[in-house]
Order: sequence, then structure tokens, then C-alpha cells
Amino acid sequence: MTRRGFLRGIVRWGGILIAAVPFVAFVTSRRNRPPREVRIQKEIRPGGHVVESDFVLFETGSGPLAVSRRCTHLGCTLQYRDAEKAFLCPCHGSRFAWDGKYLAGPAKKDLVCYEVKALADSGGFVVLVPRGGP
Repeated sequence: MTRRGFLRGIVRWGGILIAAVPFVAFVTSRRNRPPREVRIQKEIRPGGHVVESDFVLFETGSGPLAVSRRCTHLGCTLQYRDAEKAFLCPCHGSRFAWDGKYLAGPAKKDLVCYEVKALADSGGFVVLVPRGGP
């Protein structure tokens, strides 16, 4: 290999690497995506709840509370049992109180609570669910 060929190779590979850096940065970076808005057009009486696919919305004395239905152990979809006022994981048996507090099982963290906004005009609610999940 001649010196000229060696220098051409360095320039060529250097150009490829310089072009690849922005691409790799784009692919590996996390983009801040706005949360998904879920509208609930139901009146909920105090002490009542509404079960949705991603969360359960409770009406408490201190305002609405949206609790995630994704288990903090391995992400299974939790079942809410109204009679027990508890979330149960069908996969591994974790249990959580109605407000998302950890009670028992392999999961060690509380459930995620989502931001809730009350709609003044219609009496419903908007729950802000993060994209990608908790």
C-alpha cells in the first residue's frame, strides 16, 4: 500500500464515520413525546371508579386519581377487583391497594399514578398517559 492510498483510505473512512455519528445519535436518543390524552366522558360519583385498558380512574374525596394497570414486576396487565378494593396480577400474584400502593408479591414498587385534569364544561376527565408506558 502506498502512502497516498493509505491517506485516501483514512479520508474515506473518516468521512463515513463523520456521517454515521449523527445517524447513531438520532437512532439511540430518546425523544420527548407528549403524553397521550384519554378522555373520560362519564360522571363518577365519590368512591366510584371507571376501568380503562391502561388505568383505573377513581373519584376520591381529594379529587380524581388514575392508577396504572401495568404491574411494576414484569409489566402484566392487572385486574381490578372492586370487592377487595385491590389490583391483582394474574401472572405472578402481586397485589396492590386501590390507590396503587404495593401490598404483596414479587413486585416491590407502587403502581404509577397518571395526571388527571377535570373538564369543567362536560363534567368528564382527561388522563395524561405517558407514551411507551411507565
